[in-house]
Amino acid sequence: MSFSDLFIRRPVLSTVLACMILLLGFQGIFNLSIRQYPKVDETAITITTAYPGASADLIQGFISAPIARAVASTENIDYVTSSSRPSSSTVTVQMKLGSNPDVALTEVLSKVQGVRGTLPDAAKDPVIVKGTGQQFAMMYISMQNPNMTKEQLTEYIERVVRPRMSTVEGVADVQIFGAQQYSMRVWIDPVRLAARGVTAAEVLTAINNSNFLSAPGNTQNEYVVSSITVRSTLQTPEAFSELPLRSTDGNVVRLRDVARVELAAASTDTRVSFNGKPGTFLAIFPTPAANPLTTAAAIHKVVPQIQDTLPKGMTIEIVYDSTEQISASIDEVYKTIGEAVAIVVVVILLFLGSFRSVLMPIVTIPLALIGVCFLLFAVGYSINLLSLLAMVLAIGLVVDDAIVVVENIHRHMEEDHMSPMQAAFNGMREIASAIIAMTMTLAAVFAPLAFTGGLTGALFREFAVTLAGSVVLSGLIAITITPMMSARILKAGSHGRFQRIVDGTFGRVEHVYEKLVAGSLNYRPVTLMIVIALVAVTGFMFTKTSSELAPEEDQGFLLSLVTAPRYATSDYTETYVNQILGLVKDIPETRAQFSAVAFGGATNSAFVGFAFKDWAERKRNSKQLQADITNRLAKVAGVQAFVFAPPTLPGSGGGLPIGLVVRSTGEAAKVFEVAEEIKQKAQASGRFIVVQNSMSFDAPQSTVTIDRDRAAALNLPISEIGRTLTLLVGGAEVAQFDRDSNSYDIIPQVPQDFRDNPERLGEYFVRSVTGEMVPLSAVVKISTNASPAAIEQFNQLNSATISALPLPGVTTGDGLKVLEDLAKESLPDTFFVDYSGQSRQEKEQGNTILIAFAAAVVVIYLVLAAQFESFRDPLIIMMSVPLSIFGAIVPLNLGLGTLNIYTQVGLITLIGLITKHGILLVEFANQQRELHGMRRRDAIIASAKVRLRPILMTTAAMALGVVPLIISSGAGAAARYSMGLVIFTGILVGTMFTLFVVPMFYTFIASKDLPQHAEKPDPKLMPALQD
Repeated sequence: MSFSDLFIRRPVLSTVLACMILLLGFQGIFNLSIRQYPKVDETAITITTAYPGASADLIQGFISAPIARAVASTENIDYVTSSSRPSSSTVTVQMKLGSNPDVALTEVLSKVQGVRGTLPDAAKDPVIVKGTGQQFAMMYISMQNPNMTKEQLTEYIERVVRPRMSTVEGVADVQIFGAQQYSMRVWIDPVRLAARGVTAAEVLTAINNSNFLSAPGNTQNEYVVSSITVRSTLQTPEAFSELPLRSTDGNVVRLRDVARVELAAASTDTRVSFNGKPGTFLAIFPTPAANPLTTAAAIHKVVPQIQDTLPKGMTIEIVYDSTEQISASIDEVYKTIGEAVAIVVVVILLFLGSFRSVLMPIVTIPLALIGVCFLLFAVGYSINLLSLLAMVLAIGLVVDDAIVVVENIHRHMEEDHMSPMQAAFNGMREIASAIIAMTMTLAAVFAPLAFTGGLTGALFREFAVTLAGSVVLSGLIAITITPMMSARILKAGSHGRFQRIVDGTFGRVEHVYEKLVAGSLNYRPVTLMIVIALVAVTGFMFTKTSSELAPEEDQGFLLSLVTAPRYATSDYTETYVNQILGLVKDIPETRAQFSAVAFGGATNSAFVGFAFKDWAERKRNSKQLQADITNRLAKVAGVQAFVFAPPTLPGSGGGLPIGLVVRSTGEAAKVFEVAEEIKQKAQASGRFIVVQNSMSFDAPQSTVTIDRDRAAALNLPISEIGRTLTLLVGGAEVAQFDRDSNSYDIIPQVPQDFRDNPERLGEYFVRSVTGEMVPLSAVVKISTNASPAAIEQFNQLNSATISALPLPGVTTGDGLKVLEDLAKESLPDTFFVDYSGQSRQEKEQGNTILIAFAAAVVVIYLVLAAQFESFRDPLIIMMSVPLSIFGAIVPLNLGLGTLNIYTQVGLITLIGLITKHGILLVEFANQQRELHGMRRRDAIIASAKVRLRPILMTTAAMALGVVPLIISSGAGAAARYSMGLVIFTGILVGTMFTLFVVPMFYTFIASKDLPQHAEKPDPKLMPALQD
C-alpha cells in the first residue's frame, strides 16, 4: 500500500491533517512580526571629536589618525573612514552586515578609550554613537512656535520632547536640526581690551576665578547633618558683566568695559524650514536591530500625547516618515496576492473545465500559504516584502502539484473508465514519484540561496525558505489531501457543455502537438543547432544587459542636495534654498517640503526634502516628478542642486547611488588632482546628471607665521600669541554656568566685525613679559592660501570619493563601469580604487548571485540523479534551463528591465519551475518504456501528448499568476515588476522550447536500456535473523 492510499481510504485523517496545517499556520501569522526587509544588522559606529578652532591638518594628525588606527583592528570590520574638517573629526567604523552591534560598540569604546590620553588636552571627549550608517533619518518631525525664540524652542525640545522620543524602543539617536542652544556669549572688543591694558588670557582667568564649581561637603553635629552649597556660579549676563578683570591704583576694569555679554545662541549656522516657515526638526535615527515599522508606530503614538502637553501656539508634525512607503508596499503585495489567486483559479477552471476539478488546487493555496507561516515563525523569521513576494510566486507553484494529480486522476476516469476512487489509487501510484521529484527539485533550487552570505543572503534567505516551505507543503498536500478530495468530489460519467468544449479543444491541441513533435524529431540536428545558437546568444546578451543593484522605487519622497561655493555662509546658502523652494512650491503632487541648511556641519551645504501625496492621489510617479524638479532647479545659478531618490536596500548608507573611492599613499593634494581629473572626464562622458568630488581644495585658509626672533626681542611668549587667537577667534567654550538646573557653555569671541578678514587678526594685542601691549602685526605674518575643506581617509589612506547620479536610462552598474574605466586610464602608481555606498554592495553582491545560480543548477542535477537513479535523465530534463534563461534575458536586453538583485533571484526561481516540465515528460516516458517496452522515440512522443495539458496548465497558472506583479504600481512596484517580468517571459519561452527540445534530447541521451533501479535482495540468500 502506497503512502497516498492511506489518506484516500481515510478522509477524516486527511481532513485532520488539513486542519492542523491551518491551525499551526494561524498560530504563526498571529505571532510573526511585520518588517520591510528581513532583519539585517547594519551597523555603523560614528566617533565624533570636537576641537574648536583647530585646522583640518591639526585635526587629522592629532585626532582622526590615532582614533582610526586604534579602531581599524575591530573584529568584523568592513572599512573605516575619517573626515577631518576645521574644529571637528568624524571617524566612521562600518561593520560587516550581520555583525553584532553591541559587541562592536563595546570593542570600539575600549579602543577609543585606549588612545584618549594621546589626544590634545583642549579637544573634547570623543562622542561614540551606534547607528545604521544612514545619512538621512528614518523620520523628520517639525516643531514650530511663533511665540518663542529659536533658543526657547530648542530649550523646550531638549528638556521635554527629546527625552520622550529617546525612550521609544528602537530609537538610537534624536538629532535636533536648526537647534540654537543657549550659551553665555562674551563679545570681546579687542580695541577696548588693549586700551584697558587687559589680555585675552586675563579675561579667561577672571571668568574661571569668579565662575567655578564647588563641592564643600556638609556640616554635622551629634544629631543633624546639613549639606553646604556655595553659590559659586554666575547665572545672568548682568552678573557676568560685573566680573572684575584687573585693578590698577583703585581703578577696577570689569568685563562690561571690554565686552558685551548676552544670553544667546551658541551657533546660528543651521537653518531649518518646513513648508516655507522657519522651525526646528527632530531627526529620528533607528538602532541597527530596530524594526522601523514598530519604532515608527510607537513614535506616531507618542506625538499626539506630546501635542496635548505643548504650550499655546506650538505645533508638532511628522513631515516625513520612511515607513509610510513600507506599509504601502506591504498593502500592495497583499492586493497582488488576492489578484494572483483569482487569476490562477480562472486559469485552472479554463483548463479543466469542471468546477469540481478546480476545488482541489484552490484548497492547496490557503493550506500552503497559511501553513508556511508556521515554518517562518518556528525559525524566527518575519512577514516582510520579500517573504510576501515569495507567497505571490508560491500561488502559481503550489497549485502545480495539485493540478498534475487532478489531471492524472481525471485522465484515468476518462480514458480507462475507472471510478473516482480507483482512478485516485491508480493515478497516485503512477504520479507520486514525479510529484516527490518536482517538490524536492523546487525545494533544492532555493537551498543555495538560503545559505548565501552577504546582503543577498540576508535579504533573500526568508524569501527562499518561504518558497521552499510552500512547495514542500504543497507536495505533501498533493499526495495526501488532493487524492482524497479527488476520490470523493470528482464524478465519472456525463460532463457539462463547458467541460466537453474544453476537453474537445485540448484533444485537438494534443493531436496537432503530437504531429509537430514527431515532425521535429525527424530534423533533430536542426533543433540541436537552434538550441546551440540560442545558448550562445544568451551568453552574449548577458554581457550586454544593463545591471544595477536594485531598481529605483517610487518611495513618495525625493531629496535634493544643495552645494554652494566653499566660501559660502549659511546666509548665502539659505538665500538659494529659499529660491529653490519658491520654484517648486506649485507642484500639485507635493504634500510637504522641508529644508536644512548647514546639514552635516558645513555652511555651504543643505538638503531639501520633497514629500509627495499618496500614490493613489497623484498622476505622476517619482521619476516624472524628479525630471520636473530637476528642470526647475536648473534655473538656480548660485548653487549646484540635484534631485535623487533615497536608496531602497538596507546597508547602502544614503547619498548618491554611485560611489567610487580613489585612495593613495600620497598627499591629499595629489589625490584631489587625480579625483578631479576623473570627475571632469566623467562629466564630459554625457552619462551623468552630476558628478561630485568629495574633496575640494578651494577652502580659503589664513596662515599665521610667527617671527620668533622678533617675538623674542620684544619679550613676547610664543604661547601667548596662540592662546590669544584661540580665545578671541576660536569660538570654543571656556567654562560652563548653570541656569534652571541645566548647565550651559560660556563662549568668548570677538564680534564678526573684528574677524571679517584675515588682516584684522594683526590688530589684536598681547602683553610682553615687561608689560607692554604689542599688536600681533608686529610679530606675525598673515598669508592666505587654498586648503582642503576636509581631509578624508578611507582605511587610513588619503582618499576622495567620486559620487555620481546617472542620467535616466543609464543604470548604476553602467555608470560605475564608466567611472572604473576612466579611473584605469587616469590613476598613476600608488593609487587604488575602492567603493562606497550602493556601489560597494553592487560589487560585493555581483558574484554572490552567480555562485548561488551555479550551485542551484548543480544541486538540482544531483537531486534529480538520485530520484531517477540515472545521470542521463537529469541532463535531459535540464536542457530546457538555458532556453528559459534566454526567454528571461531577452526583455532585459531590450531595455524592459535590468539585471538586478530581483531579476537574478527570479532566474534562480525559473530553474526550478522549468525543470518540473522536464520531470513530467521524462518520468512518464520511462514508465511507458517499462510497462509497454516502447522505443525511446515512441515513449517520449506518447509522454509529450499525455503531459501536454498539465504542462500548459501549470505554465499558464505560473505565468498569469505573476501578471499582477508586472502591472503593479505604487510603492515597491519596481522590485515586483523585475521579478515578475523574468518569470513571465522565462516560463513562457522555456515551456515552448521544453515541449520540443526535451523530446529531442531524450532520443539522443536517454539510455537504450532503462536505468537499472536498486535491486531487491533475494530472500533465499539472506541470512536468517536471530530470534
